[in-house]
Amino acid sequence: MINLVELRALLATLDGQMRSMLDANPNGLSETQAKEYDELDKRFDEVQTQIDAAVIRAEKAEKRQAYMGAEQRAPLVGANPAGTQPAGDEKNETYRSAFWKGQSRKPLNEAETRALNEGTADKGGYLVPTTFAETIITKLGEKSPMRALATVSISTSTENIPVEGDDGANGWIDETGAYPESDPTIGQVVMKAYKTGRIIKVTEELLQDSFSSIEAYIAMKFTKSTTKAEEAAFVSGDGVGKPTGFLVTAQIGKTAASATAFTADEIIDLWGSLDEDYAADATWKMNRNTLVKLMKLKDSNGDYLVNKGLNGAPSTLLARPIVLNKNMPDIAANATPISFGDMSYYFIKDRKSMSMKRMDELYATTGHVGFRIDKRVDGKLVLPEAVKVLKMAAV
Repeated sequence: MINLVELRALLATLDGQMRSMLDANPNGLSETQAKEYDELDKRFDEVQTQIDAAVIRAEKAEKRQAYMGAEQRAPLVGANPAGTQPAGDEKNETYRSAFWKGQSRKPLNEAETRALNEGTADKGGYLVPTTFAETIITKLGEKSPMRALATVSISTSTENIPVEGDDGANGWIDETGAYPESDPTIGQVVMKAYKTGRIIKVTEELLQDSFSSIEAYIAMKFTKSTTKAEEAAFVSGDGVGKPTGFLVTAQIGKTAASATAFTADEIIDLWGSLDEDYAADATWKMNRNTLVKLMKLKDSNGDYLVNKGLNGAPSTLLARPIVLNKNMPDIAANATPISFGDMSYYFIKDRKSMSMKRMDELYATTGHVGFRIDKRVDGKLVLPEAVKVLKMAAV
């Protein structure tokens, strides 16, 4: 995988190539040159998208660490009240070896058999090893635009998060005057645990390889499908059997006059609708189709609203970064294709345990073995006023 430094170098190279083409052809590009330029520009946008999430993640990291307690930021572990994995590095490695040998139906020694029995999940199957669970969460964070911006932590049960609706207000007091009573409004957001999972097919040949190969393959497959499911839910999930997407509870900042297009003034109104307490750390979210339309808008001075980022910096709109997310809706009647707000107020809670169960008979005729694996998570925007959306007209 290309690292951030290499991506930034590639971005600078692409920018240099495009500038050179324009400088060498002051009277305009030929049809062939224009196609080449468009390809470079498309590649530039693709690289920029890869960089944006990583850059914003770094900006948010310090704030999230200060906000969340050290206990909540602890790495994911595979413990479960109904089945406790062995503690300590040596025992954890014993359990990891026993787990993957067991999935491959390879013989276990006495210590591995004992460790695997201790890791039995409460509803069948086995708790996945600590290192495997940590790998899944780490990879989700690397691939998820939402996790890069949200406040992510770990929990072991349903949590009630206190949310302050207002701060109360001071009054001016005479030397002998009474202090005014002004209590903040306190609400609660309940964070539950919704299950997402799948059955992964593994060939019998792969099961004969080392357990590291099996572990890596299942981690790769499960991370990819879990990211897809979670991202869709974190953006627009209805909260029924899945997390609640931020678009469901975010406040409307501006309603467009049209169902099929928006204007520069409407975008500026959306920007202005967000309270300055949240604007300092706000980001724009939209999909690529919407960004293409947005990049064509100009202000009253004839300048484009969007400034394309260079050397690793994200593209910006009204001085705030743009983050692409393909799960954001397209422009359509009643849709909310653009959001602007501080996404650190979107909370994601991962449960500590994952379980896996081998299913031998399901794909026996095709020479495969099925592995049923699941994880639990919830997500909610805890302060709806921290994110504003542009809502398209009904007709």
